[in-house]
Amino acid sequence: MNAFKRLGDIISSNVNSALDRVENPEKMIDLSIRKLEDAKDKLKSTIAEKKAEKDSLEGNAVERRAEAGRWEARARLALARNNEEMAREAISAKLDAEKKADECESEAKDLGKTILSLSDTLSKTEEKLDEMKAKASSMKARCQSAKARLKANAAIRESESLRWREKIEKINTRIEAWEAEADLSCSASKPSQSFEDMEREEAIDNELRRIKEAANA
Repeated sequence: MNAFKRLGDIISSNVNSALDRVENPEKMIDLSIRKLEDAKDKLKSTIAEKKAEKDSLEGNAVERRAEAGRWEARARLALARNNEEMAREAISAKLDAEKKADECESEAKDLGKTILSLSDTLSKTEEKLDEMKAKASSMKARCQSAKARLKANAAIRESESLRWREKIEKINTRIEAWEAEADLSCSASKPSQSFEDMEREEAIDNELRRIKEAANA
């Protein structure tokens, strides 16, 4: 019986393990959807931040260009009044402003490329999310179907195990009956008196007869 119990435990353990594996995909589907939604939200937030940063850089570039223009006008004014020193200072400030404008425009251009890349990733993420949501119901239905089949197979195996156990028990009962019958047969065929018993009885009879003869002599 212990062997049968161990067999049943092994079958139940394997079935439970299989069912656990069937349940995991459903959880993984929901988790994947949540992760894609989180990724989409983060991408949107990042894109918005990058766009705001790009707009700020472009605005700074425009301001620096305007500043450079003002310094150029001042340089011309200084030259017109024969003040070359002030003209040189104005030109230096103009060059600094133009350099800052160039840097802002370059960074804004790089951010534009980054925004395009992020937007492309966002588009693919949204497509994947829509696809995942569309397939989620059918995928979960497939998981449920697989789990139902496993349960059905487990029930069949358990039923077969019980039938096998009943057959073994019947065979065991029949063997025990045969063994009991064999023991009875051995007892029936065994002599009621052994040779030693007969020899002892004969010795007793002889001794008794001798004692009687001695008494009558």
